[in-house]
Amino acid sequence: MKRIGVLLADVKNPFWQAKKEQYLKAAPSFGFELFFREAADSGDAAAQSHELMRMTEEDYDAVILNPLTDDNLLPALGALPFPAFDVGPKCDPERTRGLKNYFPLVAADFEGQGALVGDALVSEVKDAGEGWALIVGGFCGARQSILRCRGAFKAFQRVFPLERIVTLHADFDRKKAFRAVRELSSRLTLRAVFCANDLMALGAVEALKECESPLATPVPVGGVDAIPEALEALQDGRLFCTVHLPHEELVNGVLRSISSWFQGDFFSTSRMPLARSVLMRRS
Repeated sequence: MKRIGVLLADVKNPFWQAKKEQYLKAAPSFGFELFFREAADSGDAAAQSHELMRMTEEDYDAVILNPLTDDNLLPALGALPFPAFDVGPKCDPERTRGLKNYFPLVAADFEGQGALVGDALVSEVKDAGEGWALIVGGFCGARQSILRCRGAFKAFQRVFPLERIVTLHADFDRKKAFRAVRELSSRLTLRAVFCANDLMALGAVEALKECESPLATPVPVGGVDAIPEALEALQDGRLFCTVHLPHEELVNGVLRSISSWFQGDFFSTSRMPLARSVLMRRS
């Protein structure tokens, strides 16, 4: 059995919980034994880097990386004694170019995910009028957030003037998104809200419900990840849309790529996502 370390991000997020379960389910069929690691503070980018540094001193055949930002793991990447596979990739591609033992794996088209949600939200906006569009990003420097927000921004530009598109960051955190959206909605007339993950989208939904008049048309909110609570919110009409990234498809693609590396026939996945993003919207 090959010993594979898996450096996770926010394990309290249902998205990562589901992914961890899928890794455990799929690993034996590839001959892998997995060891999961995380920073003590799941939102501390420096702590995650220190955790990877500790992993370099341990006996792994390879590691799977899920960086919090595009540069937080760079200090540890130069000293890797084993291959590291960056799922996303979430590290800055320019700054990792040429690094020994670093292999980027394209998990999905992040910008495309944002565009899917943004297009759906725009289709629901009959008349932007004097309204505003809001984009809620995750951590500053989180590559998946940057690209998702870019995709949503391009979609919003078709309907909203540039000066009426607002972007803020809530660190992928539900409570932070709730507070930020509640404060902003008290000052601006929001017509559409994109969030770079479902936890923030659920926080936005709660904030808007608190601030809206009972007779007002609900502001459409879209997220990414299709976590269980988001799917429930879709069914009861609170959330407008989300993007589903099949965990089984993604995890099997990651493990298959690592297996092919050990067999000496690793192929670059730089142009081919390991999983297909599927838009799910309120019926």
